[in-house]
Amino acid sequence: MSDITGVAASQSTQYEQETQRQSLDGNNGLGQDAFFKLLITQLQNQDPLNPMEDRQFISQMAEFSSLEKTEKLYTLLEDKLSSNQVIDNSNLIGREITANVEGIELKGIVEAVKSSNDKVLAVLDTGSEIEINNITQVKNVEA
Repeated sequence: MSDITGVAASQSTQYEQETQRQSLDGNNGLGQDAFFKLLITQLQNQDPLNPMEDRQFISQMAEFSSLEKTEKLYTLLEDKLSSNQVIDNSNLIGREITANVEGIELKGIVEAVKSSNDKVLAVLDTGSEIEINNITQVKNVEA
C-alpha cells in the first residue's frame, strides 16, 4: 500500500510543481500548451492500479474547451468596447478641447478619435494625442 501512496504523492507533487512553474513564468492563465503538458504529466504519473477514468479525462477536456471559448468571447467583447468608445467620442471631432496632461494644459482642435493600447485618444490639429480622460473642457469652434 505504501507504493501506491508514494505514487499518488509523487503525482500530486509534480502537478503542483508544474502549476507553480506556470505561475512563475508570469502566465496568470493556463494556455493550451500548459494544459496539455499538465495532462500528459498527469497521465504519465497516474497510479497504474487506479488509472484516470474516461469521465475525468472528458471532463477536463470539456472544461478546457469552455475556458478557451470564454477567452475568445472576452477578447471579442474588449474589441467591441474599444470600438464603441471611439464612436461615443467621435462627437469631439471639429471641437476645441483643453486637456491637462501631467500638469500641462494643452489646447487644440480634435481631428480624429482613435483607440490605441486599450486607451481612447483624441488626435489634435497640433499633432498631439490626448487621452479622452484628460480632457477638461470642450468648446465649439467659432467660424
